[in-house]
Amino acid sequence: MTFPITEHTVKTARHTTGYLACGAEAAPLLIFVHGWPELSRSWRHQLPAFAALGFRCVAPDMRGYGQTDVPADIASYTIMHLVGDVTALVAALGEKQAVIVGHDWGAPATYGAALLAPDRWHKVVGMAVPPGNAMG
Repeated sequence: MTFPITEHTVKTARHTTGYLACGAEAAPLLIFVHGWPELSRSWRHQLPAFAALGFRCVAPDMRGYGQTDVPADIASYTIMHLVGDVTALVAALGEKQAVIVGHDWGAPATYGAALLAPDRWHKVVGMAVPPGNAMG
């Protein structure tokens, strides 16, 4: 089955996040975290491929990128903020757990999410950045 990629925005108490989605809403959730200087669009080939495998795929524009809020204060871009953002996104999508996949500078946010909110992540995938220095 082929699923279209759709654009969405969700507003949480933290901020507004723009994201791309693909797949059945009732399917297990995969969150794809982009690197620098990318956008959610960088996952455009993976979203339909994983949706066809039976997943609900979501790729947010991370804090400061694309259709997501851009705080002016540089202190608003810590791993704690990024982890809070992806964790809030999972909750806003009505889920308790997800698989999180991070590439490039999205990988430290992914590893941070696994360390700081382990109950939210069923599986964790980091690509292109080893976990050794994920927390700074």
